[in-house]
Amino acid sequence: MNIRFINHASFILDFNGVRIIHDPWLFGSAFNNGWDLLCNSSFEMEEFRHINYIWFSHEHPDHFSPPVLKSIPEEIRKGITVLFQKTRDRKVIDFCAKLGFQTQELPHEKPVQLADDIEVICGNVPFFDSWILYNCNGTRVLNINDCVVDGDGNAEDIRNVTGEVDLLFTQFSYAAWKGNPADKALREDSARSKLEIMGRQIKVFKPQWTIPFASFVYFSHEENRYNNDSINTPHDAVTAIEEAESQPILLYPADVWEVGSAWDNEPVLEKYQSDYELSGKPFHTAGTVSEVGLMESAAKYVERIRSRNNSFLIGLIRRIPGLGFFQPLNLFIYDLGSVYQFSFTRGLIKVEEHSAYDVRMHSENLDYIFRFDWGYDTLTVNGRFEADMNGFGKMTKLFAIGPLNNTGRFINSRLLFDVRVITSFLRALRKFMRRLRAHGV
Repeated sequence: MNIRFINHASFILDFNGVRIIHDPWLFGSAFNNGWDLLCNSSFEMEEFRHINYIWFSHEHPDHFSPPVLKSIPEEIRKGITVLFQKTRDRKVIDFCAKLGFQTQELPHEKPVQLADDIEVICGNVPFFDSWILYNCNGTRVLNINDCVVDGDGNAEDIRNVTGEVDLLFTQFSYAAWKGNPADKALREDSARSKLEIMGRQIKVFKPQWTIPFASFVYFSHEENRYNNDSINTPHDAVTAIEEAESQPILLYPADVWEVGSAWDNEPVLEKYQSDYELSGKPFHTAGTVSEVGLMESAAKYVERIRSRNNSFLIGLIRRIPGLGFFQPLNLFIYDLGSVYQFSFTRGLIKVEEHSAYDVRMHSENLDYIFRFDWGYDTLTVNGRFEADMNGFGKMTKLFAIGPLNNTGRFINSRLLFDVRVITSFLRALRKFMRRLRAHGV
């Protein structure tokens, strides 16, 4: 078995002539110009001719990249099968099928035979992520990419399905908003926590080898570049893996490792050193969306949400004391120099010039939330805003309905019985709010 590293969260597993590429984001920015790759990819579109399968872990653009898929020559696509977790909306599968790929949905935690000596098990993790296990003639490879597998119960649940593994792929640094420019202590804590989580994963799955990946990016916008001040480096990852008593295998784009063979991480660490000198990297800037444009986008957003969700239930949830969902939010749009209030009852309105506000952001970001169901999810990942703990919580409880709809779930009577989704959302929000509170955000 060979592992060829491509970039970030992408690698090729090559076993007995079957080649599976994972999460190929090879070029361009992601998350509304919020992320860029730290180094260049080592893969040409023509090389997809030698690929049998593409597996996507989830719909985030640093894993599922439509521009990359569309760049694959059409005559090559028909020879590739896209593997994806079974979902309600089939959005990813149907998109790939329309591009000419073969497709195969993977049922939750059920073995699927890909080839004579290759069995896979794919499991989903709320709300939209997934992991995959390969059993290649007895060698077990687990890719959990950036799934929330924190060792507080769900790692053990997954191990009950996968068993112990030989090789683990896992993320090693934080990859979302971690406070405002002054909140460096929060980011330092988040970076330490990520390494601790990786250590707990190793303790649970007991891999002989661990490949740190899915973190080879930088926050690449002028609005979020401060988030780079505490990211973990490959050296941090290698050290943490060694301390957890697994053997780290650090790979650079184009590296090929034969599983089980000796590997020297030092030359790879030297290669990455210059990539982490971010002062010379390019950073994006934003273009202003007019007040009229924002108002139009907001009106369409409200109409879209109302058409797909039960307005009566939204109103009922809004009135439940103590929950704080769907409350009006005041936003200071600093490039327009004005405070606006958004709610699902009145849409977007301009309020008094010196009104207090909950969140500070650029007009481009608010417009993105309104235009795309995944817009708020994108904002929380790219971190192109500023808010205190209360403002962040209020914003999340208002705008999370968009990403919820993007997963094929809606505010209706059926959702009330989806206990797993509701409890997972509330647990994750409470956990992050506690961390914000602990650091005085």
